[in-house]
Amino acid sequence: MNDIINTINECDSILLLTHENPDGDAIGSVLAMYHLLKDWNKNVDVLIPKMPETFMFMNSVDMILNESDKKYDLAIVLDCASKERIGQNNKEFDNCNKSIVIDHHAINTKYGSINNIEGNVASCCQVLYYLFDKWNIEITPKIGEALTVGMLTDTAGFRNCNVDEKTFMMAARLSNIVDMHKLYYLVLSKKTIAEYLLIKMTLDRLEFYEDGKIAFSYISHEDMENVNAKYGDHEGLVDLGRNVEGVEVSIFMREDDGYTISFRSNGKIDVNKLAKKFGGGGHRMAAGAKSELPFKETKEMLINETIKEFYK
Repeated sequence: MNDIINTINECDSILLLTHENPDGDAIGSVLAMYHLLKDWNKNVDVLIPKMPETFMFMNSVDMILNESDKKYDLAIVLDCASKERIGQNNKEFDNCNKSIVIDHHAINTKYGSINNIEGNVASCCQVLYYLFDKWNIEITPKIGEALTVGMLTDTAGFRNCNVDEKTFMMAARLSNIVDMHKLYYLVLSKKTIAEYLLIKMTLDRLEFYEDGKIAFSYISHEDMENVNAKYGDHEGLVDLGRNVEGVEVSIFMREDDGYTISFRSNGKIDVNKLAKKFGGGGHRMAAGAKSELPFKETKEMLINETIKEFYK
């Protein structure tokens, strides 16, 4: 932790990065760090190539870059398990002299000059909360908003098994700083018409395997276009299958330059191990991967490999 502070103090220009296809924890993490560094009078940029519409309500999203050709003294990468998964367009990470990685993925490859990895923590924003607390940082409303968004997203509203006493203590403190009810609504409850139409499609296509232990569904690129969906409107669709009684693993495929695959578990199956078979990763209860294979072939592989996990 002292190495992180010392390195930040030594650097003036800083670039904040996170993983491709960012969720609320990724965005919350970079924005929380952005607000802190701005308070420290640092020259700081945030780079997110594709920003989901869902999180456009957050403070300072208007200054987020989708690419940069500048050189920076330091890159700080948050909520990203490997260098290959960094969301960037022009290898911006390599244009930084030093790097710090702050993450909560146990599979993190520790690709930074300095690595602060807390693999059992519910969200990257919770890792930041620990750091800020030990640094005696005042949690301002802007920082609090960002931390809360990340916490709510990666705990699925406090439903995941890695939620612990410290998560609730963090929430209790943040509830005195931000409007928790409003943020819960914006992050987890609010839906556009397009999102509801995607929910309907996903439910209509739900299939069940292995005596109802596996749920599978999908949406295509054409589906997204037909309902005028925006990037990010697909978030949470994988949970529709997980919420069905008896389902242990939910699998969701989304067409996007190949197929993006989301896995969710109700605890018995470690979907991080499952995602690794497809070149991805994540956590025990939530993970993701990609496939360049055709739909039918990808689906068959996903179902077959998931069935195998029940007999290990």
